[in-house]
Amino acid sequence: MRAYVARRLARTLPLVILISIVTFALLHLAPGGPVGLYADDARMSESDLARIRTNLGLDEPLPVQYMLWFKRAFLGFDFGASYATGQPVSQMIMDRLPATLELMGTAFVLAVVLGISIGIASALRRGRFLDQLFSVISAFGLSMPVFWLGIIAIYVFSLKLGLFPSGGRVTLGAPSGFMDHARHLVLPASVLSVGFLASWSSYTRSQFIGAIQRDFVRTARAKGLSESAVIWKHALRNAALPILTAIVIQIPTLFTGAVITETVFSWPGMGRLFYEGLERHDYPRVLGVVVIFSFLIILFNLLGDFLCAAIDPRISLAGATSVGSGREEEL
Repeated sequence: MRAYVARRLARTLPLVILISIVTFALLHLAPGGPVGLYADDARMSESDLARIRTNLGLDEPLPVQYMLWFKRAFLGFDFGASYATGQPVSQMIMDRLPATLELMGTAFVLAVVLGISIGIASALRRGRFLDQLFSVISAFGLSMPVFWLGIIAIYVFSLKLGLFPSGGRVTLGAPSGFMDHARHLVLPASVLSVGFLASWSSYTRSQFIGAIQRDFVRTARAKGLSESAVIWKHALRNAALPILTAIVIQIPTLFTGAVITETVFSWPGMGRLFYEGLERHDYPRVLGVVVIFSFLIILFNLLGDFLCAAIDPRISLAGATSVGSGREEEL
């Protein structure tokens, strides 16, 4: 286990570095460049812009700039100072990270629990009214853009019904408490989870239908096992591995959805921090968020591998043996 973790972490660092190199180059070669925030100011002369480039170290060749940034970021967790606010980017990220993890974690739990439950219920009632209803809802969830769904949710549940706040994490000027915080979390977490809930419920349905039609399920029923034991112990156990794999694969999309959701609902997380950085040409901020997001995505994929091994002991994390997810369990 330790050797496997060490190998995965050894592959993680080069991947994060490669992502940072590509992002660094694209941002610095984009029109306007890092001084785009100042170039739009009519009061700035060419000499002023040249002095700013020198102060920011932008007069150095691009490889030299990256190496200086790499040394600060990867060895000292120092992503520099924000061009827009002057604050340390590392501190800005640490201040926003808990809000993003809270939003993503809540949306993830909602999508997993409801998606798998709906998928199993649809599979067990295949072709009936409930199955058809869930299929329509899943199609709706898959087709709706996150930003549009967020705007509709604000209009209906906040402006018209007044059930939930339209944005933010707490009510300004009011005593902060658990209920107030939970009310602010409901809409963004629900909107972020809809697309994943629809996708995972559809995939769970298809995998579960395939599992309950396998020979080992018929054999279990022939042995006189109860229907609940057949469903939960045998069918779900064999369908769990591909379902978990599909969930892990979509984790990067969860980060992308968080950027849009946090922007729509003014949620003070890293997604909104990233959007504001792009909008204001604040490239140290953008680079810092990209690096942290990349590391978190790889980390969650690593945790997904551990969960796959926990669900199916036939999978060896050390790579000595491997078993296909479609193999039937022996009864």
